[in-house]
Amino acid sequence: MDNYTEGIAFILEGATEKVFYKEYLKYLSTLDEKASLIRDKSAENGEIVFCWKCEDKNVLIKFYVVGTITQVAHSGKWFRNMCCKKHNIPWTVYLCYDTDSSNSNISKFYEGDWNLLRQEIYEAKTSTIVDLAASADIEDIMLYDIENILTFLGITMPEKLVGRKGKAKMKALYRRAGKTYHEGERAKDMISKLDFDNITKNAPIKLDVLMKHILNLK
Repeated sequence: MDNYTEGIAFILEGATEKVFYKEYLKYLSTLDEKASLIRDKSAENGEIVFCWKCEDKNVLIKFYVVGTITQVAHSGKWFRNMCCKKHNIPWTVYLCYDTDSSNSNISKFYEGDWNLLRQEIYEAKTSTIVDLAASADIEDIMLYDIENILTFLGITMPEKLVGRKGKAKMKALYRRAGKTYHEGERAKDMISKLDFDNITKNAPIKLDVLMKHILNLK
């Protein structure tokens, strides 16, 4: 399909963020009976590509996982070559990363390689950039729905969550259930059970911006 009306690019820091936002898009597709989210399995070079179809809109959605902070600069090249040059449509870019500390703000993500990335995106004449910055880890965001995580693991709420950051807390919960927490695709079963409505309303991340964007694609 090449009759896309606009594009959405997710540039993500890690594989777990990728799974989280894929599942979040699936959740959004259940909120609009006229919408459908279709995976393009013919995509080349291992790209993760979806099409959001709703009425006369065909929105191209692509994911790019940075992997490590040192690879941030390369995502600008990916966006320019694999998004803008291949598809002459308006683009919105969602930068999905964690701030490493619940006390940090996102100012450092406007410096260094992150600043160069933003410049490249704007030079490509994309429509907007949205920061989906999670406090500490993406697991911190998931833990806003700890009830469903506990149900998935088959355990009760501990007296205290062990660990400073979300990833450590999640690992501790899994250990309490006699399991091992794995990031990325291996966390999909748990992530798919999350109450995304609850997370959207309560977690300190601008998921409502993404929700409104997607659900207003008519």
